[in-house]
Amino acid sequence: MDKDNSNITNEESLDVAELIANTLTEFRQEMEYVDEIGGKIAARTNSIVKIVFVILLVSALYLGFMIFQMANNMGNMIIHLENMYSNFGEMSQNMHDITKSVNKMSDSVSGTPVIAGAMIQIDQDVKAMSGSIYGINQSITAIDNDMVKINVNMQEMAGRLSNMSYSVNSMTYDVNEMAAPMNSGPMNGFWPN
Repeated sequence: MDKDNSNITNEESLDVAELIANTLTEFRQEMEYVDEIGGKIAARTNSIVKIVFVILLVSALYLGFMIFQMANNMGNMIIHLENMYSNFGEMSQNMHDITKSVNKMSDSVSGTPVIAGAMIQIDQDVKAMSGSIYGINQSITAIDNDMVKINVNMQEMAGRLSNMSYSVNSMTYDVNEMAAPMNSGPMNGFWPN
């Protein structure tokens, strides 16, 4: 009778040991699976981080180049504005010369008793006025050219600002696309949207 009881106890012990061994084997397999998934997630995260850093570096270089080009355009614009200011100064001087010529003409007409001398003076004043008007025309032409150049520079700056805005929008879209795999699968909900 005691032998039967000991046999039953031994069999139960073997069943319990086998159950524990099976449970530990399953636990080990699950841990290996979790470790494999964790390794894949770590590798994918490492790749995404490297890609993001490369994209940010390229974008920073591109934005730096765009800022450098904008600075050059601003320098050209300042030069054209200085030229325009100089042309305005010349035009002001020409207007002053015209005023002096008109005043001389008035003095010659009213104050000269000899009509011939007055006519000669008027002729000289008209010639002086013609030269001043020619100078004004040249100044206006130079101002028009400067305005055209400034307009071209402004259009180039607007184009570069548009390219910069497009680059920043593309970067935002790329980062959201790269973060999409992190918001699915076993890590769902871990990364913020």
